Amino acid sequence: MLIEQHAAFFSFLTAALCSFCFSLPKDLNPLSAFALIFQRIALKVNLPERSDGYKRLASMLAFSLIFLPIVLIISQLYVVAFKPFIIDLVAIYLLLSWHEKMHVYKQIDNDLQYESLATAKLLLDKLTLRETKPLSQLGTHKAAIESLVLQLTNGWFAVVFWYLATGIYGALFYQLMHICAQQWNCKLPKYNALGKLPSLITSLLQIPVHIIVSFTFALYDKPIKNLFKKFRQGADWHHFSSGLLLSSFGLSTETQLGGVRLYEEQKVTYANIGFDQQPSAQKVSLAIQRISLSAWFWLVCISGYEFFPLILEHFSQ
Repeated sequence: MLIEQHAAFFSFLTAALCSFCFSLPKDLNPLSAFALIFQRIALKVNLPERSDGYKRLASMLAFSLIFLPIVLIISQLYVVAFKPFIIDLVAIYLLLSWHEKMHVYKQIDNDLQYESLATAKLLLDKLTLRETKPLSQLGTHKAAIESLVLQLTNGWFAVVFWYLATGIYGALFYQLMHICAQQWNCKLPKYNALGKLPSLITSLLQIPVHIIVSFTFALYDKPIKNLFKKFRQGADWHHFSSGLLLSSFGLSTETQLGGVRLYEEQKVTYANIGFDQQPSAQKVSLAIQRISLSAWFWLVCISGYEFFPLILEHFSQ
């Protein structure tokens, strides 16, 4: 009876726990298929002779042609399914991307511990847009930590947030828009027009997530003491919410983040944020541990909120 009354929560919790333990092969993962579809659309639409207005309109139409049929299919599955919560379980699990990425970051961490810098940069190149070949050992440590925090916050915490706030359709919309913005990344000049609207929408959807997760990281730190410092450093970053997120993580792990990076040989300098101490290989291990503990903390808090009325009712009797 308890499971039936809280079927939606148990579906979510099971999917979240499964996302920690295993992932689908890349060839069978729908998220990889969506990324490939957006890449193919860019090849057809993002041509030099097309106007910027055409590209912006095409980006929204292309996204709608992918998102709306999926919504229609899911809505019809709810009608015919014997146990609708199973649809939620499968859909949430497919949207959450944790194990696959975390597995790669742990390999990077292992390579950095054994000073296999070339292998670590090769693995990191698959996860980040910046050029990894020119990175020094210190730059690789910074890039690994920043990528870890942003990738898992945007790929796991944000999906959890929007599912709890808006349901499965909101989580689906966010994750597809996030993949779209990644494939048409505005940091590359060729995608300035095509990726502008997806990037803007994704950034807006990530603001509440980044703020909440930044306060989660603050639990490892002195949250009141460094509060103004985090907001000041976030304001110096090119996106306030992601700057606040990285600043909070850097301060909690006593690590400096930010600095110079290359995007297709285009040099970009970001502000230094976090703590005034250069990251080491041990800090990468600490970052993996902290982001994992933060995910578990979210699940504990969500579970407590779900069953808090039952606990009060039990003790009031």
